[in-house]
Amino acid sequence: MDVTSFNPSGMQAIHRADEGLTRTAAQVARVTAQADPRSEEMNTAVIQSLSYEQQGHAGVRVVRAVDEMTGTLLNIRS
Repeated sequence: MDVTSFNPSGMQAIHRADEGLTRTAAQVARVTAQADPRSEEMNTAVIQSLSYEQQGHAGVRVVRAVDEMTGTLLNIRS
């Protein structure tokens, strides 16, 4: 069974976090190459990265919870 069809909310959270981290990494690289690395844009990108990291962790916790619940239900039914 495809895990993305079974648990779309957890997988979507992980996917959005991955996309956000990719964007902020590119932003950090661009700011570092152009100007002062202590700029407001750099600070914003770092804070957004931390937020996306937490979003990814939350998505993983959702996937794990669904996995455990499914295992429990299968054990009860067997």
